[in-house]
Amino acid sequence: MKLKFEANLQYQKEAIDSVVKLFEGAPYIRPEDRISQEVSPNILKITQESVFKNYDNIAFDSLIDESKQARNSELLDFSVEMETGTGKTYIYLRTILELYRSYGLTKFLIVVPSIAVKEGVMKTLDMTKDHFNDLYNEKIQYFEYDSKKTTRVRHFAYGNTLQVMVINVQAFNADDNIINQERDANNGAKLIDLIRSVRPVVIMDEPQEGMDSKNMEKRFDQLDPLFKLRYSATHKKPINLVYRLTPYEAYNQGLVKKIEVYSIHEENTQSNVEIEFMEIKLTSAKPEAKLQLNYKVGIDFKTKTGLFKELDDLEEKTKNPAYKGWIIERIYKDLMDSTEKIKFSNGIELTKGSKHGWDKESIFREQIRWTIRRHFQKKEQYKDLGIKVLSLFFIDRVANYVFPEGIIRKLFVELFIQEYKEKYGKEPLNIDQVHNGYFAKTRSDEYTDNVNSMQKNKEIYNLIMKDKERLLSLEEPLEFIFSHSALGVGWDNPNVFQICTLNESHSEAKKRQEIGRGLRICVDKTGERYRDLDTVTEGQEINLLTVIPNESYHAFVTQYQDEIIEETGDARQTKVRNAKKGANKIGINRDILNSDDFQNLWKKIQKKTKYMVSFREQELVDKCVDELNSIVVREQIIQTQAIQIKSLSELQDINENILSKGETSTKAKSSVANIDLIDQISEQTSLSIKTVIEILSKISNSNMLTRNPIVYLTDAVKQIKKVLNNEMVRVISYKPTNEEFPIEDFEKFDPQTYNDVVSAHKGVYDAVEYDSNIEKDFVLDIDQENKVKAFVKLPKWYKINTPIGTYNPDFALIMEKKDLEKGGETKYYFVVETKGTDEWNELKEEEKMKIECAVKHFEAIGFEKYMAPIKNLNSLKSKTNLS
Repeated sequence: MKLKFEANLQYQKEAIDSVVKLFEGAPYIRPEDRISQEVSPNILKITQESVFKNYDNIAFDSLIDESKQARNSELLDFSVEMETGTGKTYIYLRTILELYRSYGLTKFLIVVPSIAVKEGVMKTLDMTKDHFNDLYNEKIQYFEYDSKKTTRVRHFAYGNTLQVMVINVQAFNADDNIINQERDANNGAKLIDLIRSVRPVVIMDEPQEGMDSKNMEKRFDQLDPLFKLRYSATHKKPINLVYRLTPYEAYNQGLVKKIEVYSIHEENTQSNVEIEFMEIKLTSAKPEAKLQLNYKVGIDFKTKTGLFKELDDLEEKTKNPAYKGWIIERIYKDLMDSTEKIKFSNGIELTKGSKHGWDKESIFREQIRWTIRRHFQKKEQYKDLGIKVLSLFFIDRVANYVFPEGIIRKLFVELFIQEYKEKYGKEPLNIDQVHNGYFAKTRSDEYTDNVNSMQKNKEIYNLIMKDKERLLSLEEPLEFIFSHSALGVGWDNPNVFQICTLNESHSEAKKRQEIGRGLRICVDKTGERYRDLDTVTEGQEINLLTVIPNESYHAFVTQYQDEIIEETGDARQTKVRNAKKGANKIGINRDILNSDDFQNLWKKIQKKTKYMVSFREQELVDKCVDELNSIVVREQIIQTQAIQIKSLSELQDINENILSKGETSTKAKSSVANIDLIDQISEQTSLSIKTVIEILSKISNSNMLTRNPIVYLTDAVKQIKKVLNNEMVRVISYKPTNEEFPIEDFEKFDPQTYNDVVSAHKGVYDAVEYDSNIEKDFVLDIDQENKVKAFVKLPKWYKINTPIGTYNPDFALIMEKKDLEKGGETKYYFVVETKGTDEWNELKEEEKMKIECAVKHFEAIGFEKYMAPIKNLNSLKSKTNLS
């Protein structure tokens, strides 16, 4: 079958016209007018000023934001941003024909960053030649630069027809390249000078891949291009952006496939010794290893990356007892193969990118199972449409597939048979015909995992491109394709509907790059593109790409969105402090500080206290046993979650635009670390070893302990501390000490702050910092209330000790009430804790405990007007009968 190309896609025509219209007003140059001595150069008769007038009009009509334009009127250098999968190569090839037809330009140099991209361009030139001939009645004479075939370059310079040369950036990026040398075969001339003489139009395909350096700027200048055109989905340095099709627009307009994610990952693995060795960071001192580990953060665990040195103890650094005995012995680069390695004191050694402590086989099994299952489901759904379904597996260890005992090959065959029998009720025939691999070989005919070797291996890319159309035929039995992840850029087959990444090691590949291999709109058996109707039900699209990663969907889509934001810019802005507004000034109000009212208030609340607790140990043990018996620990599982990305937005998080399609799980093969549970509980709760042993000996759910010891430890410590805190607060008593909070300390304050403040007339300070709008509103209300004589937001140094940490109340104030009948005035002194509620039951447990302790503290010093919780001034008045 042969792919057919669409000539009337509006967005493609707009991208082409945006470039062609840059030179509007320039006359067409006839062939006979182009001949200059022997060569036939490009000629363009238009001033640079006119080009940029055209540019400004195009940018305005295209609604390109000025901040994105990167306008530079000194350079005839223009950028086109096209989302992956929308036909970037087709667009610039057709732009070549339009420039030829409109202005008579004939010499074009397409510069590519790699063999993979070059093979893709050459394949597209092959596939589109008949299509373009039908549209323009013109054939492009194209060739791939080869330093051994210099006659092609001479023909490029001397010929008077439409010529396109495709060249790798590596072919002219150094002085010792053949193209930059004087050779007898070129009559003593440099090939670069011959190319320069025709003033080629330079088209830069993926310029961010090694074409933006200072060296390459110089190399491009040596070509003396008539102008340059840059095409990419991910420009790092766009110049004079003339057209932009963002990922958001392409996705939401249905120009690429919709995406669903079947995430497969382990859960409840806190007790596993999970280590991912990312890389070595070379510093001026000793090398450091970047590791991803499970850190204990407070009472929970969080996966984070960190830098580690030799002799670092992972248990000590992460506060996670699962890493007991894991001390870094050596961080180095192997002299034999330059592999980065890390060795631990227990003898285990990891190489860069490798992971320890994960259930590889179970995860691979579920990934392969769901890839096959979705493949069969779509095959059934598409059969009447004549659409071939392909699934693409990316792997990072060739041996896992090419050898009969390779884990991926064995799992695929086993699961294919299972899923086929379940779907069709019979044994599959000729399994070997439905799957195959595309892998690079060395010169000695051995398969290789070496990324550099693969990227230079022209033969494998030739094979991938050669088979592109064959794989789309319904007569071709091959449906499941295995390829090394490093070859990913070579795959852009439109009928890839599933992409499954079966990597053993950390992948540096970006999600957009991974997904991009399957984003193109699919084709049917005749080679025609099949487009979903606007009325299609969400989730029932034909153009739906299923991505099966071995990580949570949240991690996947978050990284995917972060890459889009990084590469395209984003309307959302992180809130930053406005440094230009300067600091807020705070001054002391001495009239208030020295007033009798405030002095009397301070005398009432200035005393410090200490607390004492005593309780019966057996009662404590029994309560701890009851709480530990309520602990439920989930087993380690392989979790599969399916979601579909409904739309992409510059203004919204992807997670706000997903459609959940369900979830399921299977049991994982757990491999838990040995920890000293008794010692850890004792250390973290301050209970004696004897008491901990008594508690654990009485629990009735010891099976929970073995499921996930680290989680059980965390929950047990949490529950025991809760019992201890409750008991201590219940029986706590406070006693005044001989110490006081000195009133003189109000003189010790920072006269300026960058925090938010509100002005105050009745406060000890003339501006009050606030932590919330509740506090702000309370200050505004009491400052304007006639009954309030003075107040202070209690400083950070005014702290009450409690068993669960220090407590700093919010406000102290004096209110005055006049008695109309009896005459006279009565003063009331309060300490107030403001909260978002007046309801006790709506407070958090820790808030309740601290308030209960504060009540007993103030009672001990003879102060009975501690009010908590208080939502606002009205609730204070209501609770104190001062309305």
